[in-house]
Amino acid sequence: MDLMTHALIGAGAGAATQDPDRMRLGALAGAAAALLVDLDYFIGSAHDPLLQIEFHRHFSHSIIFIPIGAALAALLLWPLLGRRLRASSLYLATLAGYATHSVVDVCTSYGVHLFWPFSDQRIALDLISVIDPIFTLGIGIPVAVALWRRKRSALAWMLAAAVAYLGFSAWQQQQAGALAKHLAAERGHEPQGLLLRPSFGNTLLWRSTYRYQGHWHIDAIRPGVLAKSMTFPGASVPVFDQDRDLPGVSADSRIGRDIERLNRLSEGYLVWVSRTGESRGRLGDIRFSAVPTGDLPMWGLEFDPTRPEAAPEWFVERNLTPAMRQRFLDQLLARE
Repeated sequence: MDLMTHALIGAGAGAATQDPDRMRLGALAGAAAALLVDLDYFIGSAHDPLLQIEFHRHFSHSIIFIPIGAALAALLLWPLLGRRLRASSLYLATLAGYATHSVVDVCTSYGVHLFWPFSDQRIALDLISVIDPIFTLGIGIPVAVALWRRKRSALAWMLAAAVAYLGFSAWQQQQAGALAKHLAAERGHEPQGLLLRPSFGNTLLWRSTYRYQGHWHIDAIRPGVLAKSMTFPGASVPVFDQDRDLPGVSADSRIGRDIERLNRLSEGYLVWVSRTGESRGRLGDIRFSAVPTGDLPMWGLEFDPTRPEAAPEWFVERNLTPAMRQRFLDQLLARE
């Protein structure tokens, strides 16, 4: 989730642990602790673009690390808040704030290593986008009111708004799943690995991705809320096959090892995109694209297969043309 949302929820949780006179101090501690979790984002290497991807949302987001991370946050905040909050009160606020971070991130699509070190699997519920203004506003207003009026009872509305929105998102996901399966059945497909993920900034329009006979099939699904239910058929792209797409790249080479790492990180949802007139190409995660029906991955590795020992580069592709923006808006508003 974005940093503002994390800070707001952490502030609400931290404030809830304090009496009315110290709610604002608790909110500051909770917000700071919630933001501290994402310091793992800065673990990286200029020579290894996958290192940052592997460690972001890793150990710092696990359940077992929460009390340790909260203690570190309290220690860092002690020079600022130690004279106004007892050590136990400060730790309680940072513990509450730190714990909210992983809970919220689990609801997004990228997932977290929630059960590290016992499991290396990323847990993701795919309920909300990493940036969702309605969700942020829904929890932000109660937190602001609670801190302004110094009433902890107002924080109950933050929890109620979050639960209600996530419940609505789960219902939308179920509706989108039914529509996606119906669309696949009309094609005569038996979908494998069907994923339903909300498009950017909303839970009305969903991206459907499934595998059938060596191809990824990508569609946009618009369940019937404030409009009729609609499906927008998208592209079909070949599933990545190293023997077919990159026959000259050995599994023991630098690129071969990075391909295996990216395959694990993407849970096998990979496509190879060659670049016309160039030896370089892109191996990307087809679960994410700039638009719901997009067949070009949003991120992944870019490299030259003829140089298998050279370090690859990490690419991010978020550019939207006016036509793409218009198509996204039409799909969001359920227009033909």
